[in-house]
Amino acid sequence: MENSIIYPDVATEIIEIFKFVEEPVLDKIPEKLKNELEKISNKEYNFKIDESKTLKEQKLLPATKELLSAIFIKYCCREEDGNEILVACKENDLRLEEEKRKKYDPDKIFEKKQKEQAQVIKQVENTDGQCFKLVVIEPWYKRVKRRIKNFFRKFI
Repeated sequence: MENSIIYPDVATEIIEIFKFVEEPVLDKIPEKLKNELEKISNKEYNFKIDESKTLKEQKLLPATKELLSAIFIKYCCREEDGNEILVACKENDLRLEEEKRKKYDPDKIFEKKQKEQAQVIKQVENTDGQCFKLVVIEPWYKRVKRRIKNFFRKFI
């Protein structure tokens, strides 16, 4: 926590949330952290908790959510529960990374391009056992037709 940067608006939101936390839970949070949050908080930032909504429904900054969860894990919950939460977060991060990997797979990025490619390369084996490649190029009128179609697709 000492190495991270806490923004003034985030500190203000955390202090406001602390006003609604029960005393036994609030006592677990070190006074040094509370004082530091008070020092760096933005006095001009007007943030109020809507008591009719749950904490999850509040419009909090993303950094506030992160800091609040870190404070909860470090100071308020039991060590076993904190470890379970951290494991669940790591699993969630790995799952999200896997989804991104599937969505933006570098192997599949050029797959569509290769299918649409105009040139077809064939490998032919010579009677001497040597291999050479033949490049079959599509006729010029097919290329023109394809480019015209692609041009008009932009307007559809």
